[in-house]
Amino acid sequence: MTKKNLIFGLSIMLMVTLFVGCSTNDPVKTYEERVVVANRGGSSISFIDANSNGVISTLPIVGSEPMYVVYVPLKDKLFVGDRAQNLVHIVNPQTKAVENSIPVGNGVFHMWADGQGKQLWVNNDADNTTSVIDLNTNTVIQTISLGIKPHDVFLTNDATKAYISVINSDITMPDKIFLYSTSSFTKTTEINVGKDPHLYHLSNSNKLFVPCQSGQLYALNGDNLTELSNIPLTGAHGIFPTPDQNTVFVTNISGSQLYSINSINYTQNRPAISSQGSTPHNIVVNEAGNKMFVTHSGMTANTLSTYSISSGTITPTSTVTIGTNPFGLAYYRREVK
Repeated sequence: MTKKNLIFGLSIMLMVTLFVGCSTNDPVKTYEERVVVANRGGSSISFIDANSNGVISTLPIVGSEPMYVVYVPLKDKLFVGDRAQNLVHIVNPQTKAVENSIPVGNGVFHMWADGQGKQLWVNNDADNTTSVIDLNTNTVIQTISLGIKPHDVFLTNDATKAYISVINSDITMPDKIFLYSTSSFTKTTEINVGKDPHLYHLSNSNKLFVPCQSGQLYALNGDNLTELSNIPLTGAHGIFPTPDQNTVFVTNISGSQLYSINSINYTQNRPAISSQGSTPHNIVVNEAGNKMFVTHSGMTANTLSTYSISSGTITPTSTVTIGTNPFGLAYYRREVK
């Protein structure tokens, strides 16, 4: 090969390299991480930067009593349950505005969506019903009459099952968990548990964890609700897992503590720690699994507390002032377009 041909060949190779490099140079994606809190007494929801803990904005919803908020990633929408107006508001996280509202039952309380973006179930504890919302049409497709006061609700990630906890008005009698099919809307089984039960289903292990404020943490088989474990846990209330689902965090709402529980062997990872305020209520954990957010509820309460997480150990970090009586909350990480 002559020197001239060699130089020509190298030039062609360089041009090809530059062309390929430019054609595969995708733009860098930008994400935002937020925690959204329903301020039950403030008729508003607060948007908080999940990294800096700063309040980004507050969205007032006139005449509302926001209870819980759910983010549905596949729809990129927030759903806010409004107890005062018997509505579920649809909020665009980009514009931070209410786009639409869905009429549901009387006494909106807990609600949850499945992991496939198909359905949102909303408990209405004043008329003892659950409203099933189709997330493709944003309409109620089924109203389930329970015959007893509903409390918490949780849908499985695969969108096949729904669990509803119900409250027995007789304080001497146990409360219950109902298991429903999301296709037929029929109840398939039920089980007695402690008083004031909350719910979280772990998809990795098919376990339904049920913290009861009467002082128990149940682990149930997600298919048939048979009991796997029942450990004493004073004031057990709000619950949320780490991303790997090997740990569940639980609030002691009456004792102002936070628990870290091994979800495999049902033991405490560490002794309970004191929360950064009274009445620790609901919990979310960020996508990285290194930070936890807790609402502190009450008629005059207005704080959210944050904690770092490392190997199941919870360490208090800061508090954030938000709206009055912060109740439910949701975390999301979404691409900014």
